[in-house]
Amino acid sequence: MRSKLIKIPHLFIGFLMLMLVITGQALANQENSLEASERLKQKLLSLKTFTAGFEQQVTDGQGELVQESSGQMTLKQPNLMIWQVNSPDENLMVADGTTLWYSDPFVEQVTAINQADSVSNNPIVLLTNPSNEQWSEFTITYSDDVYSIIAISPESQISELKLKFENNQLSQLSFIDRQQQTSKLTFSDVKQNIKISEEQFIFTIPDGFDLDDQR
Repeated sequence: MRSKLIKIPHLFIGFLMLMLVITGQALANQENSLEASERLKQKLLSLKTFTAGFEQQVTDGQGELVQESSGQMTLKQPNLMIWQVNSPDENLMVADGTTLWYSDPFVEQVTAINQADSVSNNPIVLLTNPSNEQWSEFTITYSDDVYSIIAISPESQISELKLKFENNQLSQLSFIDRQQQTSKLTFSDVKQNIKISEEQFIFTIPDGFDLDDQR
């Protein structure tokens, strides 16, 4: 990120989900990985579109606040997402179904990567396609209205992603990266399953920006 969340080539590269293996004798408020995975998939399958503002806090491994930011998230299944950070430093991530674009106005550069390749590094991208076969690369648990998605691969840039739902709405998202920094996003003005044009997800490289094409 300048927001740690948008750390695409250096987040979405690294977008959503990882876990502690649960035995068959799960606690009363816990499900095993397979059950939790199926429940989360079904919940996300009903989330055809999602748009919300967010406030993000980033803390280090000792719990000290290192950054705050705000922005807007827009999602449409399958495979479309916009992640816009407005302050303190503007940046933009767009997943158009084929390419993941990351635009950094500060350095006037756009990075392009293959969207399919980004999932293995960033489980947040699974939000855009609950049917993605790469769910098998993550383990999932559920406890107290929170789904924890844990990456199996030690190379994943995000080690754990947590999704909290309230009244069937995604209200909070947090993740821990490999540097043990925690990013917590709280959503506001949430709108689910409203009509969103696919044209919103067409990305155009701004005039004067360099392209770092990693596809």
